This record gives sequence, structure tokens and C-alpha cells, in this order.
Amino acid sequence: MKLTKMAFAAAVAWGLYAGSVHAQQPQTQSASYAADYYYFQAEAQASPSDQAAVVAGDKMVQAPAGGHACDVCADEPACEPWRLFCQKECGWNVYGFVNVGAATNDDSSFFNGPTTFADYSDVYMNQLYAIAERKVDTGGCGWDWGGRADVLYGTDYIFTQATGLELDDDGSQKWNSDPFYGVAMPQIYGEVAYNDLAVKVGHFYTPIGYEVVPATGNFFYTHAYTMQYGEPFTHTGALATYAYNDRTNVIAGIVNGWDHFDRVNDTGALVGGFTWTNGDRLSIALTGIASPNEAKNPLVTDRLETNRDMYSLVISYQLRDNLQYIFQHDNGYQRDGSVFTDGTMSAEWYGINQYLLYTINDCWKAGARFEWFRDDDGARVGAVRPNNPLSPGGFAGHFYAISAGLNWSPHANFIVRPEVRYDWFDGEILAGSNGPFDTDNDPGDDEQAVAAIDVIFLW
Repeated sequence: MKLTKMAFAAAVAWGLYAGSVHAQQPQTQSASYAADYYYFQAEAQASPSDQAAVVAGDKMVQAPAGGHACDVCADEPACEPWRLFCQKECGWNVYGFVNVGAATNDDSSFFNGPTTFADYSDVYMNQLYAIAERKVDTGGCGWDWGGRADVLYGTDYIFTQATGLELDDDGSQKWNSDPFYGVAMPQIYGEVAYNDLAVKVGHFYTPIGYEVVPATGNFFYTHAYTMQYGEPFTHTGALATYAYNDRTNVIAGIVNGWDHFDRVNDTGALVGGFTWTNGDRLSIALTGIASPNEAKNPLVTDRLETNRDMYSLVISYQLRDNLQYIFQHDNGYQRDGSVFTDGTMSAEWYGINQYLLYTINDCWKAGARFEWFRDDDGARVGAVRPNNPLSPGGFAGHFYAISAGLNWSPHANFIVRPEVRYDWFDGEILAGSNGPFDTDNDPGDDEQAVAAIDVIFLW
């Protein structure tokens, strides 16, 4: 069965590659639809209210006589990089990508410990990702509306499931039966905007943290502990974004907690924060959530639901034109959540990520990541995929990880991401549990090396 799925993944990737060979080689990247691409940086443009024309694809569209540039809908197709469906400057667009990868570890064991998303040693299709989207962009010109729906098929489905959607209220699978391949719908929402205020309602990715689920949004193939074990993935509810000025955005919303579409005890949680940039080299994002009635670690049986709160601080600084430094700090807390007590001690987790990203040239980028993550009370780090020997978890201590990698983009549609990663653990292990790296039944193994590589093809 696994060989069949591997062949399917390879066939999809090859078929899409073959189609791109006949596409026109792109020279530039349009700012209208390429924001899902990791290296995309939108060029500063004047507000539509301040200019007499707007760009439609490769054309300059003049505003109607006596009219306003905001009244012009630029609907010329723009097809750089190559897309299966040409994209428009406004209206609905359909696009996506395929992400196929492979990983292995130095213990010749099947699972790669707590490492995600490349969490086991094999070749697999992580994400066959499709997006239907109508972006909102008022430009300060009144009302606009839009929405978005994301569908993910692949091995990464298991990391972004929500209670009441892909999962039943008790956490059991609703429509996925295979532990390795499945379907997830991490986003489906509508959005309305008026001038500088936009409000989305539905199911959507969290604004918290630095790394994201779509492969196109990250430099590294594997993910940090903070993203996997310390932060929510999705929310369901309403989230407002207000552009206070050209440098500051404020976000605030009411959602149904962490990774829930529907649950037994639906309870409103507050999520919010702000982003600020100096307009040149420095940007700061501070976000957080306060959520009541969240399930505790399953090893804690007393009081199954308690308050869970966390915040994330991300600072990005452009050291040079081709060198970027990112600092991230997360801190989370859940009342009465420790697995090393009878459930009366609160659980806390916190950590620091540091990234250094260097642009060598238009085709090559290099990066390094160092992370320290403290699972203070053994309540967060554990097995995600069924049959991982990490179950039932319970590791109170320090997790460290060093990653180094390259991004090679020989074509606007392709990204190849080789990576090497080394993890180690220093702390206490719950009695009767395997250690975090004892995936090869070698008790006492507290370290692991992983080599991985993946390919992303935009369609």
C-alpha cells in the first residue's frame, strides 16, 4: 500500500513538472497572487486612492473619466510563475502546490522521534495543496468581500486536524482511516473589508507564531517544537485585522479555542496582537490567545479541561540586504496540566527560536535554525501519528535542535529544500515511557540526527 502511494506521489510531481516544461519561462513575479511563495516580497506601491491608474497584469489600466482608480477591476490574467489556472488581479483564483519529500535518521528506525512534519523515514507526499481564494483589498476605497478555502491531501493532514471537522468530539477520526495519508481542510472562511478594517469569519489558520502549515511559507522542511507542540494550528470564529497606519496592524478575534471547529464545550477564546515595522529593516509581531476549557494531556485524568493561554513574540531584522535574522519566543501555560503530579500542578512550556537566512543569489538561499524548547511539566511533546513509540509521552525537560539547509529554486515553480538536523534532550522521562528518541527500542537514547530533502512545485 505504501509503495502504491509513493508511486502516486511521484507521478503527480512528474506530471506537473512535465507540464511546466512547456510553460513560458517567467521573468518577474507578480505581487498579486504570489504571496504564498516563501521568497515573495511585495514592492511598495502607492494606494489606489493616490494614483490615477492601477496595474492589471502587464497593463496599466486608466481610471474612467471622472471616476476613481478604486473603481477599476484589473482582470487581465497574469501567469508568472506558470500556473495551472492563470491568476487575476481580482475575483476568484485557484492555485496550489505539490510537496514531496524524504527523510531518514541515524538510528535506522521508522519514526524520527518528535520531529515533524518529516516525522518518519520514508518517501512520501506531504502536501497536495489546493486553494480557492478571492482576496479582499479595498485600498482605502470602501467595501470589498472575499473568502478562501484550503484543502490538503497527504501525510501532513494529521498535524492540522480540528475537533468537530476532521475529528469527532472525542478525538477519533471522522473521515480519515489511514494513519499516513488523509485529507484536511485547514481553512474555509468568508471575509469582508471596509477601508482599513477586514474581518474573516469561519475556519482559518492561527496568526500566532512564525512557521506555518503550507510548505511554501517556510524555509525548512522540518518544523520547530514551538510550532508543533507549543502553538495552535487553526481557529474557528471571527478575526478582525485593522491597519492602524502604514506600519502597524492590530488583530483581535473571538474563536472556539485551539484546533476546534466544534466541541462538546464550545467556549469563546480571545486571540489578538499586533504587527509593527519601521518600514525598512525591523518588524515585530506579538500575538497570543487566552482559551478556557481546553483538554489537558491525556495522561492527566483529574479535571479534563482547564484554561490554556500562550503568547508568541517574533522579531525580524534585516542585517544586510541578503541576510535576515529572526528571533522567536513562545510561552504557554495550562492550569493543572502537569503529568508528573496528580494533576494539581500547572503545566508550562516556553522556548526560543533563532533563524539566520542568507540569500546567495536568485537561485540559492542558505539557512540555519537553533531552537531551545522547554516542556516544563511533560505535558506537550509526544506522539502525533498513531503507532509512534513516543506514546504516551511525558518528557519534562529541555529539547534542543539545530538545523541547517539550502533552498534551491532553478525555476520559479520549483523549490528544493535539503536539510540536516540534530536534536537532543535533557530532562526527566515519565516512568514506563520510551524516551523522546527511543524509537528504535534503544532505551536511554537522548539524541538523534535526521537528513531530509523535499521538492515543492507550484501549480
